[in-house]
Amino acid sequence: MKDCHLRKQRYANRLIASLIVLSCTACYQPPIDNLAVWSEFLPLAEVEPSVPALAERGVDLYLAVAPTDINDELATFLTNANADGLNVTLWLQLPDDGIWLNETNAAAFRSFTTDVLDWADANDITLQMLIYDIEPAFDYAEELAATIMTEGPLGFFDLLQTRQDMAAYLEARNTITAMVEDIQARGVQAMAVVLPWAINDPRDGDDDLQDVLDTPVTGIPWDRVSVILYRSSIGELVGLPLSPAFVYEYAVEVRRQYGDSAQIAIGTIGTPGLVTTAGYIDPLDIALDVMAIKAAGLNDVSVFSLDGMLLEGGIDRWLDAASGPTVAVPIIDPLAGLVPFLFDLADGVLDG
Repeated sequence: MKDCHLRKQRYANRLIASLIVLSCTACYQPPIDNLAVWSEFLPLAEVEPSVPALAERGVDLYLAVAPTDINDELATFLTNANADGLNVTLWLQLPDDGIWLNETNAAAFRSFTTDVLDWADANDITLQMLIYDIEPAFDYAEELAATIMTEGPLGFFDLLQTRQDMAAYLEARNTITAMVEDIQARGVQAMAVVLPWAINDPRDGDDDLQDVLDTPVTGIPWDRVSVILYRSSIGELVGLPLSPAFVYEYAVEVRRQYGDSAQIAIGTIGTPGLVTTAGYIDPLDIALDVMAIKAAGLNDVSVFSLDGMLLEGGIDRWLDAASGPTVAVPIIDPLAGLVPFLFDLADGVLDG
């Protein structure tokens, strides 16, 4: 209890200091235009109490769903949320097949997508968009994380070279392309959620980094792209703290590749997650990430996750941090280029 009180006091002190700085300078940035929150692990009964707060603030909800979740309870939740003014977007997952969309399960995801679209039609539910988190299958993701944390970059590079299979990659990319075209033909958009290497890889004119990480992204007609820039999680993997300059540097490149409509996903809050354990406990970290994203010229942000917000003091303090104005200050950190350097280096190793 004492630790909780001290944490809250430190947050209050930092927030007051930030507000003083903001009030004393004309160099500030207005709030972002679009904000969404991810919900991955909470049952619907625990999501429902947050619907009014999200709707009142105009914050979208990205809701993880598996095949067992496509039922009457979900239909009722979506109908009620829509009536309350909350836009809910379904984030498709296959827990029994690697969880996230990747090279190994593209056909299974295409089948699941068809089931979801048919279910929505049968229940008179309008879907504006479906979300696909494109990451290595869970077992491979754990292997990657363990290798880079225990063996460092050289072990990571060695592991990647054992995974080269461009024929399988291209087959999966064709399947995902057909899936996206199926979605669009039914009047629904498709959003890809990608990891930073999907931003590094295309710069040398090939897809080999996406191939070895089983994550087809480029060359697929996505309507929207969201790039995961979780400072806490990625910093844990590389063994160094990452500042908001890391978010800024990647956001600039994301905007260059995908335009002003690209989204940046930030977090994580608390410790909910499947591969890494570190997470934000202070909403100021979210505000700093938003500051970096705004400075890069982007206005679309999603925050992971509702689960963590509820564990770390409730959603209001986190949404306040994400949706308020921010100070426009230089974002400089010599370590900001470390992660893109490592991915560029891995890409070069694969090129031979």
